Amino acid sequence: MIMKNVHYLWFALMTIVFLPGWSQSRQAKRIGDFIESTSYNEDKRGTVRRLQYYPEGDDFVCVNGKNRFTRALYGSWSPFRLETSDRPVFAAYNKKESKNIRFSLQYGTSVLALDSIDYCEARYTAGRRTYLLKDEAWKGGKLSVSVLAFPDVDGAVWKFETENMPKDAVLHCYISEIRAKKLNRNGDMGADPPGCFEAPEHPEQLKQYDLRLDKESYLILENLDLRIPTLAEGRMLYGKSEKARVSLVSRVKFITPDPYINTLGGTLVAAADGIWDGEVWLHGAVGWRMPLSGWRAAYTGDALGWHDRARTHFDAYAASQVTGVPNTIPHPAQDSAMHLARSVKKWGTPQYSNGYICRNPHRNDQMHHYDMNLCYIDELLWHLNWTGDVDYARKMWPVITRHLAWEKLNYDPDNDGLYDAYACIWASDALYYNSGAVTHSSAYNYRANKWAAEIAAKIGEDPEPYRKESEKILQAMNTRLWMADKGHWAEFQDFMGYKRLHESAAVWTIYHAIDSETADPFQTYQATRYIDTSIPHIPVKAEGLPDEGYETISTSNWLPYSWSINNVAFAEVMHTALAYFQAGRAESGFKLLKSSVLDGMYLGDSPGNWGQVSFYDAARGECYRDFGDPIGVASRLLVQGLFGVLPDALHDKVVIRPGFPMDWDKAAFEIPDVYYSFERKGEQDVYKISSHFVKPLDVDLQLNVRKERIGSVTVNGKKTGWSVIPSANGYPVISIKIPATVSEAEVMIVWKGGELADLTGKEMLVETGASLKLDIPSEVTVTEVYDPQRILESYDMGSGKHFSAIVNAICGHHTIFIKARQGSMEWWQPVNIFIPERKEFRSDFDDIDAASCRMVDMDRFLNDSVTSIFKEQYYSPRSPYTTLQLPVQGIGEWCHPLLSATVDDSGLRNLIHDNKFVTGLGIPFRLMKEGNNIAFTSLWDNYPDRISIPLSGKASHAYLLLAGSTNHMQCRIANGIVTVEYADGTSDCLTLTNPDNWCPIEQDFYVDGAAFTVPDPRPYRLHLKSGKVSRDLGKELGITGVYGREIDGGAGVLLDMPLSSGKELKSLTLETLANDVVIGLMGVTLQ
Repeated sequence: MIMKNVHYLWFALMTIVFLPGWSQSRQAKRIGDFIESTSYNEDKRGTVRRLQYYPEGDDFVCVNGKNRFTRALYGSWSPFRLETSDRPVFAAYNKKESKNIRFSLQYGTSVLALDSIDYCEARYTAGRRTYLLKDEAWKGGKLSVSVLAFPDVDGAVWKFETENMPKDAVLHCYISEIRAKKLNRNGDMGADPPGCFEAPEHPEQLKQYDLRLDKESYLILENLDLRIPTLAEGRMLYGKSEKARVSLVSRVKFITPDPYINTLGGTLVAAADGIWDGEVWLHGAVGWRMPLSGWRAAYTGDALGWHDRARTHFDAYAASQVTGVPNTIPHPAQDSAMHLARSVKKWGTPQYSNGYICRNPHRNDQMHHYDMNLCYIDELLWHLNWTGDVDYARKMWPVITRHLAWEKLNYDPDNDGLYDAYACIWASDALYYNSGAVTHSSAYNYRANKWAAEIAAKIGEDPEPYRKESEKILQAMNTRLWMADKGHWAEFQDFMGYKRLHESAAVWTIYHAIDSETADPFQTYQATRYIDTSIPHIPVKAEGLPDEGYETISTSNWLPYSWSINNVAFAEVMHTALAYFQAGRAESGFKLLKSSVLDGMYLGDSPGNWGQVSFYDAARGECYRDFGDPIGVASRLLVQGLFGVLPDALHDKVVIRPGFPMDWDKAAFEIPDVYYSFERKGEQDVYKISSHFVKPLDVDLQLNVRKERIGSVTVNGKKTGWSVIPSANGYPVISIKIPATVSEAEVMIVWKGGELADLTGKEMLVETGASLKLDIPSEVTVTEVYDPQRILESYDMGSGKHFSAIVNAICGHHTIFIKARQGSMEWWQPVNIFIPERKEFRSDFDDIDAASCRMVDMDRFLNDSVTSIFKEQYYSPRSPYTTLQLPVQGIGEWCHPLLSATVDDSGLRNLIHDNKFVTGLGIPFRLMKEGNNIAFTSLWDNYPDRISIPLSGKASHAYLLLAGSTNHMQCRIANGIVTVEYADGTSDCLTLTNPDNWCPIEQDFYVDGAAFTVPDPRPYRLHLKSGKVSRDLGKELGITGVYGREIDGGAGVLLDMPLSSGKELKSLTLETLANDVVIGLMGVTLQ
């Protein structure tokens, strides 16, 4: 037994103290019974996409588009917005009374609705929508329409301009209520039904205003009604609004050779302004328009130069930190009403005590169920990086130190240097680590302690406690979570049970560890290679878009689906792209950046949308607009990734490390803090840099080397020095220093010599035990080899003019590094190697011989009925610390702690005769018609860890009928193992791994071959309610959808375990290895 009976009494007492009677407290929900399972995009699933918008200058352009009410214009900082469409039909959003606004044009007896004429060119220019309209009935006439939201009050102004239109043309302007009686997410795309902003078929509040069109006419929306102003007033209001728009969006400018990128500056600013409410950054501009202390929206303030807004935001939430509630209630403080899945909301518990930051500004008396402290503090530290404001650092010092103490108390109570993660990132819903050692939360805490030590030294406080803690965290991450043989971090290490590593990391594990500066250049390269090879990649293709290999990614490869566990979410994709830039892999970062931009802004239904969820998301499809996390992350991705501006104003310096594609020959970039341009002419690169930071900063210009020699480097015409800095991404990087006294600098680099050689190109396929040989160009000398994954048994590089090695490693993707010298340059070149698995293909159940089958009598080992699996209460063992964990019923997670599923084996039992059941495959099993019918094993105290069943005779196959539980937190890891021991002491083993051959009893895996994949063939499953056997039970039973996919009555798994037919059998042992799960054996048949 592992950790059995530990803390059982303590938990029993805690459930008495906190909200007793959980079993009657709330009505249980069934899988899939959640708002997150709702999708309004089922009709789009699998459809061919097209390029809906194309870039032209600053504009997103479409002709005769179809999308309605999908591009919002934000004016003032209130919830009001004007919804625009690809045709001139609009909606004014107001929480209590939204309005539909539409037009028709009449001259003579002809009346045409403006949203259904022959030709409509629509443009979205950040903060403005314009239309050029033509129709055959107008006989060469044209109508231009432009609309802006007012910048300071709720309302909008339309400008109409005519050309060759009849003088008697009259525009009928209609305003009415909208069709939807209630909006779930403020009418957001994909979250509310399509058409919710349309006018009802028979409006009850319809008003009509007739505007006689001149060459220039205006219409105003104010107080949720229309008004026709005078020409002078219209011009004044439109001019004022346009001036405010231009002033706003021009603060960020991108000029590049790629037209799809040039539109992003202004539209990013407009979206960022849409999530600002005058005091704090909001979770979303449309749906989820609410303040939250954490998540990544607040990065946008400093990245886009709004340092004043950033400080206002941080001040507002500093006032929300709990300061007068000491921790008086010890660990664990779980909520029995939530089936122990999460912390009880009670002041004085470790979570709800001093240091906790509440969700709303200026309110330190509200409990929420997320740890948003980590993200808020990280954003605050970046603010100090941007401004270098030591006085402000001193002011916020108590906020920072209270936070660090709170994190330590709650999430590293055993003081091992690794932190649990308690809903501390956007993708938190359904994540739980059961007091485990988690990479992403440990990385956050590393950076926070590291920078706390730096700040302490600046303001006269003692830095040592924070420096020591950061060093402790980093050492623990490298020794326990970094898997040297695989080249990436584990998702987490179990605290309970066998303390195993969960090796299949999600993208947030990789990008947070890199973003928090926990890795050296070799680690960052290897970790991003894990993204390349193990995270699902989904092609981004469309009619009208050249196929250049664009791909987006899912957040993990985990099954079964649950919200935020395996999604295609823009902020996650963009944060991963940022990690590529930080790893020095600019080409890969740019490809992922552009793929995401194309996916959401040009192929999607909302032009210039910084949305939350992608079209390629299996569960929800395209969903939400101008969302806080993608806006904040994109601000960093573009400013700090693509254009490479990395300030460290606390140390009076800024790194500028452009991440341009190598084929760009020019670019320019401007934010309020800095402007720089780049131009290449032949062998000469010129950078012009103008700094406007809060205080003067030394500039460290870091550039990828193009050629084997540098002819000269000058700054403002004067020769200057340069140095090579460490990198491991395949090319040298040089550093050119510009002192803070030089606010305007022209840097010229003259390259000489040949192009740098690429030693490997694409990944090399090498069998284990085989020889690896590299062709070394004559101009290159190999000087050193670094083999961090220890895949080389031996190698020989002679005098540096050749390289050969014997590879001896486990199958999979690997990397070694070779240091190359060419000309005056020396750099580390990664060599990517794929070692295929040596595995003979064998189709299971391919030689069933029913006549040779003998059923094993395991009656005395049966310990329960299969229907009891979720009727049990799994109380022990549980963590002695407050954490997010599996609910007591053995199914669900902290967001859905009352989840239930019914297992019904009545149909199976009805098919049993004389304790014998014959499957549709012809294999007989000895099963019980009544009473106990399964031998459950588990690390829970409810059942034994393992069972061993005596065997005799010889056999070539053991056919196994199993049933039990698993979940997404136990994915891609062995949940259990079946071991057959022979009389001679040898054994054969079969691991039970989710999703390869182990499935949750209550549901069918959703598989799409993209984000959700399983090995082929899928295991046979046996439907307990009917006895039906199928490799695709979902199809057989007509199960649809992505979320839940409940199997009515549940299903077991049939497995074929090959045996050594010439050996005498001794025993079969089933053992559970994973926490959370229950694994049961119902029958064994030997052939």
